[in-house]
Amino acid sequence: MDYLYISSRSHNRTYRYSLPSVSGRTSSTSFESNSRTNDIARDSMGRIWAASDDSQIPIRCWDSSGNSVKEISNSIISSAAGLTIDDDGHLWVSNNDDMMLYCIDIAE
Repeated sequence: MDYLYISSRSHNRTYRYSLPSVSGRTSSTSFESNSRTNDIARDSMGRIWAASDDSQIPIRCWDSSGNSVKEISNSIISSAAGLTIDDDGHLWVSNNDDMMLYCIDIAE
């Protein structure tokens, strides 16, 4: 099944909708610390990665069931603005604090 993931900055949640018709929400994931989502991406394993304005944990990852599976702390990326995942499975993150682009190996 294909899904569409939409993040709501005002509700601090990411929603998953079933495709092809977006008729109802099948699951939602709440962000902790009242963080606002800046960007989301889905990797080849179906995990959802989110960059947020959380000052302690700016990047979080959930499995397709909505369980938190990984976190990237502010010691690696201090202020995540945007993210994407390349064909080789690397997470690319832009950092607002130093205006740099970081490549993170997220393979398990």
